[in-house]
Amino acid sequence: MGTADAGGGILTDLAAEVAALDEAGGDRVRAAVAAFRAPVRVQTAGRAGVGRSTVAAALTAGGIDGAVVEESDAVDVPGAPDPVLDGDVVVYVLVEAVRDADRDAVRNLDPAQALFVLNKADTVGASRVPADAWATATARAAECSDEGGLPALPLIGTLATAGTSSESGIGAVSAAVADRVARVRAHRGEILLNMLRSQAARSLASRDVLERYLAGDHAVALGAAAARLHLADCIADEPEPPRTAADAGRCADWWQAQLARQPTARRRRAVVDIRRHYVRVGRQLSGSPGT
Repeated sequence: MGTADAGGGILTDLAAEVAALDEAGGDRVRAAVAAFRAPVRVQTAGRAGVGRSTVAAALTAGGIDGAVVEESDAVDVPGAPDPVLDGDVVVYVLVEAVRDADRDAVRNLDPAQALFVLNKADTVGASRVPADAWATATARAAECSDEGGLPALPLIGTLATAGTSSESGIGAVSAAVADRVARVRAHRGEILLNMLRSQAARSLASRDVLERYLAGDHAVALGAAAARLHLADCIADEPEPPRTAADAGRCADWWQAQLARQPTARRRRAVVDIRRHYVRVGRQLSGSPGT
């Protein structure tokens, strides 16, 4: 799931334009933009000794755009309160199996924003033949997912931090985390756009500036990313991302065909938002002017 670039100057310029016309409105827009752009917090958690630090280091080394990786205190430490798992994305590290303390810790986490990592996957099972050990670890990860209610992936954290990514599983873990980071960013984009629409409705002085932004390519891209949050079943079957204007046209046509199949007004609006984005992408790729 892609999102529009959060680091460009368009939103900074927008806040400045609004502030020049409506000082209080400019403050509100600046605050909303800052919340949208804030780094996404990826929190590694788990019991003592499972490798929280190792997994955090592996994710940090891999680099996930727009995210910062933080390690929580250990769960289930005698005499100490459990940490609050309040990261935007939570990577909960296990070894061998899901314990009762793990199950309690993740009970209220959203599977769309959290996952298990079965670390030390090379120690699972009796065989030390790499292919056999990995197959066993993959099967055990599936069991952990069933037992704990979160998606689970195996990892050999020590190899991941050593840069042996082809043998460690860090690629799949990083991709799963990056997908969740993109979901957080898309949700923030939805909140930002809703706030800007509200501000446009309440501020006559800055309405034209805000509506011009909301009609532009940057806002349309944010809206499309947010719309995807509501159409997970369609996303799985959509065409590949476009490389040419013709590709973008085919994507727009595919989404147009989905419109009549949607059972709710919200889903239909989401389809329209995604199609609109592909129409804009087609214009950009063809070099045609657009709004």
